[in-house]
Amino acid sequence: MKIWINRAGQNLGTFTLEEVQQGLDQGRFVPTDLGWQEGMETWKPLAEFPGLRMPQPQVETSSLAPVAPAAPSTPPPLDEQTSATVEGEENGPAWEQRQELGLFKALTQTWKEILFNPTVSFAHMKSSGGFTAPFLFNLTMVLISAFFSLIYQLLLAGMFAAAAGSMRNESNYMAGLSAGTAVLWVLVYSVIILASTFLNAGITHLCLALFKGTSKNYEATYRVMCYSYSAWVFSLVPCGGGLVAVIWALVSSIIGLSKVHKTESWRAAVGVLLPYFVCFALVAVCIAIFAAIFSSMRNANT
Repeated sequence: MKIWINRAGQNLGTFTLEEVQQGLDQGRFVPTDLGWQEGMETWKPLAEFPGLRMPQPQVETSSLAPVAPAAPSTPPPLDEQTSATVEGEENGPAWEQRQELGLFKALTQTWKEILFNPTVSFAHMKSSGGFTAPFLFNLTMVLISAFFSLIYQLLLAGMFAAAAGSMRNESNYMAGLSAGTAVLWVLVYSVIILASTFLNAGITHLCLALFKGTSKNYEATYRVMCYSYSAWVFSLVPCGGGLVAVIWALVSSIIGLSKVHKTESWRAAVGVLLPYFVCFALVAVCIAIFAAIFSSMRNANT
């Protein structure tokens, strides 16, 4: 199994266990270099890797020989391009360092972390620090989704109008009303989604608490729900992208809650999915009641 090696934020490559041992013996690697392989949640110093033998320090006999600097007491920090961090440290995702990285890089790096390595990313997500950062991320994703959704709606309207043979009238109508309607639609859509995120996080946190799956407060749950919106980038793909976004957002939420609250995956899954099952059940009951009423009224009239 390949081992990734990182030193002071620079990736040195991937090596087998034998190659890493040879590198340690030859001095190419040092015990404080960080390593990671599949199945590990965090990077660890090579000195803590099972199966590796640390070389014995060489004692210089010459008084003129320079003294080797002492190894740092803690592993060197990783750069922003790697998604894993030192065990126990909460400093992610990249959106939390947007002042240093820049808005666009922080956004795309957060997508990469949450979508492709959610286990490690959520394990080191900041679980406190205020609601501003996750709220702004949620708002950014909502605005991006609303913008592309609006573009697709306008394109579909134009296609239907062309098929109906009234392209000119439809174009005039859209030119006169689309700007104001688009702004109003984006505002209403954004307010609804942002408010529903707060509400959904509260309901999810309550469900988790009922099944003894919480170890932190509501803020940690809200942060997970907001950063899970990274999956909405899939909604930019027409047709099936929206369905993929919904499914992957649910999966990311379950993984994130299990890591942040340090609970079992089934408890996190219950916390996320139980509200949806309750809503579906209530809708089914309402439909059955209305169907029964309509059937009784129809029988009475006949």
